[in-house]
Amino acid sequence: MVKPTMLLAALAALLVIVGVACGGATEDTSTAAPAGDSTAGGSSSAAAAPTQASAAPAAETPTEPPAPIATPVVATATPSPTSTPSAAQETAATGGRLRIATIPPVQQLVGSWLGTTTSANTQVRPFTDPLVHTDRFDGSLVPGIATSWEANEDGTQWTFNLRSDVEFHDGTPFTANDVPHSAALVIREDAIATDTGLFRGLFGDTQEELLTNIVALDDTTVQFNLKTPNSLMDFFAGAQQGNMFMYSKAQYDAGGIEAYEYPTGVGPWQFEERTIDVNILYSANPNHYRRAPFWSEMEYVLIPEETTRLAQLQTQQVQIGEISRELHTDAQNAGLKVLQSELPSIQVAFIIGGVYNPEEAGPCKAEGFEDCFYQAGEPHLDPRVREAINRAIDRDEINEALFGGIGRPHTVWGYHPALPGYNPRWTAEFDEKYGFDPERSRELLAEAGQEGYTLTLLLTELPGVPEMIPMGEAAFTYLSNVGIDVESQAIKWSDYRAKYYRPGKTHGTLAATRGTYRPADITLRFYNRSGDAGFWRTSVDPMTDALYDKATQSVDPVVKAQALSDLGDLKFDLYSEVPIVWLPAQVVVDPAQIGEMAWPGNINASFTHTEYITPAQ
Repeated sequence: MVKPTMLLAALAALLVIVGVACGGATEDTSTAAPAGDSTAGGSSSAAAAPTQASAAPAAETPTEPPAPIATPVVATATPSPTSTPSAAQETAATGGRLRIATIPPVQQLVGSWLGTTTSANTQVRPFTDPLVHTDRFDGSLVPGIATSWEANEDGTQWTFNLRSDVEFHDGTPFTANDVPHSAALVIREDAIATDTGLFRGLFGDTQEELLTNIVALDDTTVQFNLKTPNSLMDFFAGAQQGNMFMYSKAQYDAGGIEAYEYPTGVGPWQFEERTIDVNILYSANPNHYRRAPFWSEMEYVLIPEETTRLAQLQTQQVQIGEISRELHTDAQNAGLKVLQSELPSIQVAFIIGGVYNPEEAGPCKAEGFEDCFYQAGEPHLDPRVREAINRAIDRDEINEALFGGIGRPHTVWGYHPALPGYNPRWTAEFDEKYGFDPERSRELLAEAGQEGYTLTLLLTELPGVPEMIPMGEAAFTYLSNVGIDVESQAIKWSDYRAKYYRPGKTHGTLAATRGTYRPADITLRFYNRSGDAGFWRTSVDPMTDALYDKATQSVDPVVKAQALSDLGDLKFDLYSEVPIVWLPAQVVVDPAQIGEMAWPGNINASFTHTEYITPAQ
């Protein structure tokens, strides 16, 4: 089996950036029907006025199919074949229950709109698909439910052509009418999804407005009419970093939102049951259009304790486990095997709190919070303090002690050297500007008049990086050593999200975080976008917002890449965050029970593509 090179992976990522739907035959089974061509958006750099949706009622099911809007298609991409199946994928062997020991998700959910994209991709992706599939080897967007897609010149209208042979697990057919319904779930009043703000900005603040902008033209064609230009609609439709998974409109019409306590889906696994803080159980969907699983059942066993997950692997109670890298040697000595993602999956950093845009000094809109966001006098607003924090951290020691030396240099949070927008200057100047130098750190704090200021270090973790808490503990020592008065606080990620960064109250804090290998503008939306459009809103310079808009609204790849690079220059020179390392995603498996397991790593979850995991021969 020939695996794609990093050059191919980088090319795939570039195509994602410019909105070209990198197509390909669906992945590797005789049950998968041939996929059609994929097409994508244009080359104009101007942000044109939004294209108006055709007349469609504000009901969830149009009474008459709306007519397509006549707009030019400006680019066509012919799919290239995905990686061919290995011998293991041709096996007829079927395993029993596949048991995977994982860190409990941030939110335990079956409704993708009720939590972060990490939680949705971990728990929802197994039982229902997004429109666009992700190749398990090179991470590119490839046909799935959508066989092809196209965009108009300015990126304000995207049309997706869908398979006609997809069924929900309850036997009802999947049609284009399920797509606007699924998108509308993301902006429900109770939604706290990663994509909620994005979808409201692109399609409307209310479900009624959204349903006039996302319309089913017929049973196998759906059209997205965007309020602002965007070249990444195929990326959003792939939910690599997002929440738009397909839910049955028929199930909702029959039982309301309560019916989704046990949702039907279109994924390779069927949701069976879950017990909060204990497990999630799925059964195989033998008729999946792309790939029926090689196991009859799959169970996520939710275990917060690191050593317990390893012990369950060693005693063969589970076949796969999410184990911190500092325990990998112990695992290997016990005869277990460490596997890693095909791509450089995870970027790890510390986010410096309170670095808000001064133009966002108004009151928080979240109920119950007083004035927040930008506050003059916040120590972290001084770039000398942010540089001091960066220079106090020994990245090499963290990499060796916690990650076994497998981490690769990370210079600007949100950017990878293989993706568009990266400036080689950051690599060349990193040691000079960011290198470990406690003495210089103390000098900077003195110059800023902030010796001994109080910093709250929030100790929290996310799936994929079980080392986040020990990384925070190491930061406690480093920062204390340069004279900062550090107070640590253990907190669940869900509480950190609700109490600190969503309402704009991260002042005086530092917290570790993780992100995935994805287009830079996706990460920037979360961290360097002001006001309600952002999450952390670490954008002290208002120019970051202007450059972000330029990057996301341009369909010209040259203009987009330059805007991203300029924004990255600001972040780098202003010490916006504390980048640590790039890591592959890793899991530990029992080779006596697991055969092949391959996943790309650019989907925001610890691992994906579980339907392709084979039993040992």
